Amino acid sequence: MSAAAPASALGRVTVAAVLAVTALTLGACGADTLQDRAKPTITLDQARTRIDGYLAAIQSQLPVQAVSLPPAFSDLECDANDVGPHGRKQSSRGYDFGDVPSDVKAKTVTDYRSYLSGQGFQAVPDAAGSHPDWVRMKNPQNQFLAILNGTSDSSHDLTLQVSSPCIWPDGTPPK
Repeated sequence: MSAAAPASALGRVTVAAVLAVTALTLGACGADTLQDRAKPTITLDQARTRIDGYLAAIQSQLPVQAVSLPPAFSDLECDANDVGPHGRKQSSRGYDFGDVPSDVKAKTVTDYRSYLSGQGFQAVPDAAGSHPDWVRMKNPQNQFLAILNGTSDSSHDLTLQVSSPCIWPDGTPPK
């Protein structure tokens, strides 16, 4: 494996992270009203801890292993269309599994769905076929989202991403 391969894998995970966070943002941040969005939340550090816990638990149930260490957390401000109040963030992080054979990919998808369903996550329908090779599962209790990306036979890279809902970085809205 060349030195460029890990950098390329890291780049693919970064792109997947941005796409996953964007998809979550466009689907709202787990709060339906401005009043709900102004309530205290968990902190950014707590969200990161929960993300790493979900990633480790999910990966332990899959027949594939990551090809590189996960990148740093991607923390983005919630979308401007989020109806405010502004200043909330979403955090995400993921793993890259590389180019996975079709039979292993199919088992990975089955194991991913089965495990997360057993943990209370629910499937999130794909809006108008915008990402047909994503399998999205959301925890209705805390709004964390897991995305398995690259699940179609035509995809050459399989990634796992977990994102938090919109939260206040220190858990408390500004006064």
